[in-house]
Amino acid sequence: MPRFTLKTKVTLFFPLIITMALACLLFLIHSLLQSYIKESISKQQYQILSILADDIDQNVIAHHSTLQTIANRVTKEMVDDPQQALAYLRSQNEHLADFDNGMYLFDHKGRIVADTAQGLERTGKDYSFREYLRQTIATQKPFLSDPFESAQQHHHPVITFTAPVFGKGGSLLAIMGGSVDLTRSTFVEKLSRVKLAKGGYVYLYNKDRMLISHPDKSRIMKRDVPLGVNPLFDRAIEGFEGTDETVTSRGLHTLSSFKHLKTKNWIIAANYPVTEAYAPIYTHKAIFIIMLPLLSLFTFWFMRRYLIRFSEPIVQFTHHVENLTCKSGLDRIIPVQGDDEVAILGQAFNTLVRETDLQQERLLADLERHERTDAQLHRQNEYLQALHETTLGLIRRMDVTGLLQAIVTRAGRLVGTEHCFVYLKNSEGNEMEMVFQSGIYNSLAHHPITPGQGIAGRVGETGEPLYVDDYSRWEGRLPDADRDVLRAMAGVPLKAGSKVVGVLGLAFIEPGIGFNDEQRNLLAQFGELASLALENARLIEDSQRELAERKKAEQSLRKLSVAVEQSPASIVITNTAGIIEYVNPHFTLLTGYSPEEVIGKTPGVLKTGNTSSEDYRVLWETILSGGEWRGEFHNRKKDGELYWEQALIAPIRDEKGIISHFIAIKVDISERKKLENQLRHSQKMEAIGQLAGGIAHDFNNILTAIIGYATIMQMRLDMQSPVKTTADQILAAAERGASLTQGLLAFSRKQVSNLNRVNLNEVIQRVEKLLMRLIGEDIHISSILAEQELPLMADSIQLEQLLMNLSTNARDALPNGGNITIRTEAVTIDSHFIQSQGFGEQGTYALLTFSDTGVGMSDESLKRIFEPFYTTKEIGKGTGLGLSIVYGIIKKHDGYVTCKSLPGKGSTFCIYLPLTLEMTGQQAENTDTIPFCGGQEVILLAEDDKTMRMLTKELLEEFGYKIFEAEDGCQALEKYREQRDSIQLVILDAIMPGMKGMDVYRKIHEINPHARVLFCSGYNLDMIKGEDAFDQNLHFIAKPFVPKQLLMKVREVLENVT
Repeated sequence: MPRFTLKTKVTLFFPLIITMALACLLFLIHSLLQSYIKESISKQQYQILSILADDIDQNVIAHHSTLQTIANRVTKEMVDDPQQALAYLRSQNEHLADFDNGMYLFDHKGRIVADTAQGLERTGKDYSFREYLRQTIATQKPFLSDPFESAQQHHHPVITFTAPVFGKGGSLLAIMGGSVDLTRSTFVEKLSRVKLAKGGYVYLYNKDRMLISHPDKSRIMKRDVPLGVNPLFDRAIEGFEGTDETVTSRGLHTLSSFKHLKTKNWIIAANYPVTEAYAPIYTHKAIFIIMLPLLSLFTFWFMRRYLIRFSEPIVQFTHHVENLTCKSGLDRIIPVQGDDEVAILGQAFNTLVRETDLQQERLLADLERHERTDAQLHRQNEYLQALHETTLGLIRRMDVTGLLQAIVTRAGRLVGTEHCFVYLKNSEGNEMEMVFQSGIYNSLAHHPITPGQGIAGRVGETGEPLYVDDYSRWEGRLPDADRDVLRAMAGVPLKAGSKVVGVLGLAFIEPGIGFNDEQRNLLAQFGELASLALENARLIEDSQRELAERKKAEQSLRKLSVAVEQSPASIVITNTAGIIEYVNPHFTLLTGYSPEEVIGKTPGVLKTGNTSSEDYRVLWETILSGGEWRGEFHNRKKDGELYWEQALIAPIRDEKGIISHFIAIKVDISERKKLENQLRHSQKMEAIGQLAGGIAHDFNNILTAIIGYATIMQMRLDMQSPVKTTADQILAAAERGASLTQGLLAFSRKQVSNLNRVNLNEVIQRVEKLLMRLIGEDIHISSILAEQELPLMADSIQLEQLLMNLSTNARDALPNGGNITIRTEAVTIDSHFIQSQGFGEQGTYALLTFSDTGVGMSDESLKRIFEPFYTTKEIGKGTGLGLSIVYGIIKKHDGYVTCKSLPGKGSTFCIYLPLTLEMTGQQAENTDTIPFCGGQEVILLAEDDKTMRMLTKELLEEFGYKIFEAEDGCQALEKYREQRDSIQLVILDAIMPGMKGMDVYRKIHEINPHARVLFCSGYNLDMIKGEDAFDQNLHFIAKPFVPKQLLMKVREVLENVT
């Protein structure tokens, strides 16, 4: 393979780089020049176009001004006399040149009176269909038309200017018109003769895409530029002004400019061919393409010729380096001549060779020194052998106390001193105590030291040996004068791994004696051996304690085994693959599976499929990573019964800490789940009920306003008025809306109920015939009623609604006919019933059982039947409110309801309603005896709803009352304090922002205990009553009410009718 030398690289790459740089530079110049030419031509072209546009605007204004001047001198006599009008038009010689297609006079209806083109030939002809006449007649202002084909014989495209002629009274008398031929030399036609370079031109068009002026006369009045063909043409119609590149509808690439006229919705445009605009650039580009290869070849030839002479010293230098390993001495130095870069490189190479030779000599000297050191180490090895034999006895010591004594004794013998000690750290590691000592240390006082104190504290803190030549002069000595006898001292750390657990100390008391380097090395090694022996002794003691603890653990394990066997929870132990190895007796009791049936299998035998694969994945990830998993399973027993259990699954580790098994402790929570579902359903229904009640309450305000204003409209209309029928329809629609809100309030248990003592059996008998008509002839209904009376405190209307809703629901479930059975009986709910069913309060109840033999329901539908708007029927065949209202009525009467259903077998509703022992009920008020009349009393009206407040005020004032208004409770209280002597009645909305109606009532009662107050609300009276004695005198009217009810209730309160 040929070598790719540096000379070849430079010869090839450098000309290539120069050529590429020149190409990039010339391309940049070409782009900048093209951008400059484009900008310059665009600017000049737009300026020319602006001048032309201003000229056209001035001509349009001048033509309009001229025509208006002529029109201002037209008289009524001229309009009436065509001869006189023609003479006047032909007298305008100086202006006929401006309107070269003729001047015209039209009457105010668009009929021609006279024209200069054809005299009186067209007099009386109607041209009102022309746009310029229609616009002038409509606006009575001058107008310039778009091009159209002239009615004259030449049929040229023309435009027409118009000017209105007004009579003495300012009315339109006539219209003066002047027409301009676009094919003749006019201010418009001149545009087509404007030239921009060789192929550029100017044209004019309107926003309807019609060409008004163009060099190609055949295109005038044509719309031959379709949408999307010329994008810049389309943008100009949308409002664009300026210059940019585009492709015309004829495929010409141009620089196009657009300018909007000020006097007409016309656009003047100019096209400049790009080929002409960039012609100089294209010429230079061709020259550049020819010259660039020639320049590259010249550069290559020049570089090749120059590099042959330049690279010769480098080639010689390369050959010298290749053969360097075969040379020695001065032959390794390369001759250097000159002071250029190659010479400097040669000098640097020579320096490198000299340094390399010097390093090689030093390496040989180091090798000789290491050989001498090895000999010395061999001698030390022999001494260490003796050290090993001495310390071997330490390692064989099994008790810590005997070991510490041996450490002190043998360390002293090793260095020739009897003054030794050992400090050990306490369990917390914050202090060190002396545990053994010899020599002079037996006569010294000792106390615990902290890290950093004295020699032992310093070594214990740093973990490194410490040597002091004279302890009595050492700045870190302990503050004890008895220790001043000490001279040279050594401290050696005793470690367990990398942790310091104690310090071995040795001392000389004779002056002039110290620890040499060899002794220090020996002590360091002895410290390591002593540390090992100390850790070994501790481990033996720990193992003995562990053995004793293991015996205790075995006893605890036996107890645990008994506890597991007798545990009331299911316990399962599996291997790491999930195979069951053990189950306790309670597992068998709960699931029905014996140990023989499940051991060797996985817990999957209990699966129901209700636990997702994602949950199992998280479970395995948790326990395999060593964590505990807590969760719930919905499992199946051996007999197929489903049950819930709460599980704790945790890993079991062996003595090495590796997970070997898993244990699962599981508790049956089926009963708790049942109670949770009942509680959740109760809370959900209560929340939805509150929402429905709130909506119905607000809707009642709207219905009250509709009913009130419709009633007032009826009162003010004659009996024969056609609007009276409309008012009747409004009232009927409002009453249907009121029925809907009653249903919502029944569901939410906020309906205003009329509770009376009723017999459930009588209610059923009364409504039975109605139910038969409701459900149809193909469904048989029967009732089995209790023999004894079933007295309830209930709203009989709501009970009837309950039965009708149940019957409607059953009818839809019996498409092919069937049976409905209504049964009543008295039952007692006791503690056993409550515990088994999960609901109810102790007492005597009437049990209403409503059964059908219909299609039944699935478990999923059964869970949701009482939810508002839930339905299984087709769209348009059910609102989903029927059973929700049933639920609301039952809860309103403090009752309970359950439902059982099987697909294809039918459904049974069991409704429990509390029986009552009260013999009298609330009697309905006889409002017919109260006169329907007004009065002159002063009333304070407090209502936060503006529409309700305006309606009530207007109604009461209609019947003579004087009204004070209040927007909220605070304002009502303030006005009552100001006008307490004149106000004879206060009407309060029960629910208002800020201070509620009941709070306002209490404040007013404090001011005037005899004050008359009438409450109104869409909620039950029970919601606003308190527990005070005066609450029994409250008067109340429910929304929505009709005006008659309000007026009668007001008279009742004012006259104290009870």
